[in-house]
Amino acid sequence: MRMVCNKKMSAASRRRALCILTGILIASFAVSGAQSPVQAKPATVTVQVPGTLPQAPNASAPAAAPTPAPTPPPPDPLGRSTPHGAVLGFLRAAEAQDYARAAKYLDSKLPEKQSEKLALQLKSLLDLGTATDLETETLSRQPEGNVEDGLRVSREKIGVVTTPAGQLDVLLDRVARPNEGLIWLFSRETLGRVPSFYASTQHKDFSRYFPAWTSRVRFLSMPLWRWSAVFISILLGLLIANLLARFVRRILRISFRRHLTPNVDSAIVKLNGPIFGLILALVQRIAADYAITALARHYWIMASILTAVFSAAWMLIRLTDIFTSFTTHRFLLQQRIERITFVGLISRLFKILILIALIITLLTLAGVNVSTLFAGLGIGGIALALAAQKTLADLFGGISIIMRGAVRVNDFCTVAGQTGTVVDIGISSLRLRTLSRSIISIPNSKVAEMELENFSMRDQFWIHQTFTLRFDTPYSTVQKVLDDIAAILTDRPHIEVAAPCVRVNRLTPAGTELEVFAYYNKPGADFNSFLEEQGKVILEMMRVVEEAGTSMTTPIGVVHLETEKSQPKHLSDKQ
Repeated sequence: MRMVCNKKMSAASRRRALCILTGILIASFAVSGAQSPVQAKPATVTVQVPGTLPQAPNASAPAAAPTPAPTPPPPDPLGRSTPHGAVLGFLRAAEAQDYARAAKYLDSKLPEKQSEKLALQLKSLLDLGTATDLETETLSRQPEGNVEDGLRVSREKIGVVTTPAGQLDVLLDRVARPNEGLIWLFSRETLGRVPSFYASTQHKDFSRYFPAWTSRVRFLSMPLWRWSAVFISILLGLLIANLLARFVRRILRISFRRHLTPNVDSAIVKLNGPIFGLILALVQRIAADYAITALARHYWIMASILTAVFSAAWMLIRLTDIFTSFTTHRFLLQQRIERITFVGLISRLFKILILIALIITLLTLAGVNVSTLFAGLGIGGIALALAAQKTLADLFGGISIIMRGAVRVNDFCTVAGQTGTVVDIGISSLRLRTLSRSIISIPNSKVAEMELENFSMRDQFWIHQTFTLRFDTPYSTVQKVLDDIAAILTDRPHIEVAAPCVRVNRLTPAGTELEVFAYYNKPGADFNSFLEEQGKVILEMMRVVEEAGTSMTTPIGVVHLETEKSQPKHLSDKQ
């Protein structure tokens, strides 16, 4: 009996525990379904009754669909997605006197008219000129803002306005608006202090210095007197920059007065443009602090930055040209011709790096994320390298040619069956001026692979002439011709004679063949001077042969008739 009761109690306790477990599971699923933003399907709980086999899961039940990724919010049409866009959007709207649109950049719950008035007061404070430190050109263009400024993530400080009432920190807050997502607005903390700071300032009306009609006429939402002020400022800036550039050039000439050669003076003249540009950028930056409005101040600062960037790149290119010119001149004086081409190639590569740095700087100023761009280029770099195989081969071929010293600029050589003077060794090709004065461009990769004969690298010029005396020339006459030609070669100071320099080469059916062998080695001589010297030597050899009473054989048959006999003495063979 006790055993039966124990079995009944154990079965009852198992059923009670099973019911408690089932209730806990149902409650947990209910709670998790209530906390999830996505509506979940009701869960099916399978309870295994003791003594029965477990049921197999329903294979026909559909699998749960994956949760779709949240779509990013659309970009704000007013540009308030970033701090930079929010500030510039407010300034442009307020500059156009569209205060209803400007009020949309304020985190304010005031009525529409009061919000427009508050936007006007905020613009007036931002337009205070030197009393305003507004960093519009350095504002973040990222939706998250500058996360390393020490402020909370949803706040951005754009500048400080100094007034008689104290300093006003101009802040932006990132707030969530229905149907607009996360946007940047001027913070309520800043807006709450704007009226009191506005009341403590005195606002100047610059339009009273111009005729009244210039305030009524507008162009691009800006009154005509403002355009007049802009043009006057530009003319003054150009005039001041021109005067300062002249002063700097004068200082440079005085500094180099001991070494003011024509080359130095031409180098100073080349720096006129970059010096003027840098001084103009400085004048623009100073003028930006005295701009009438904050938006005009922003434009002046951006203009000064762009002018400075372009002028700096221009200055580096000019300095590279000057350095290349002076280095080339020094190497010419030192007779180190092989380094001139290397300097030219390095200067071109440096100019390309300057242009690449200029493009990167301009993209950064335009708000392009250069790091992301480089990441994309890293992925496509393999495809780019494959597409530019020949270009890279020509580049490294040019470097190989220069490093080996196989050919230099102004060298007379034969390349790819073409003979001429090397005009330039560029990044991609070698330019050769032929004897017919035409220009041939040969890829550097081919020049590096093929056979190249450089005549300008000869240490000596070879004088090698072969001629045949008449067959009836006696021994004494041949010996006299040999001695006289040897004396001619020995008497010339720039001809190095070998031993023997003149000799009988062989006997031919036409006569005795003589060979002249010598080298012309005048320092600094080129091929033209060699041809001139060789021509003089040939004329002297012809004079010696003629004075010896003999002559050279001709390539045609000649009949010699003796006066005593009517029959031909001989008929020389054709050579």
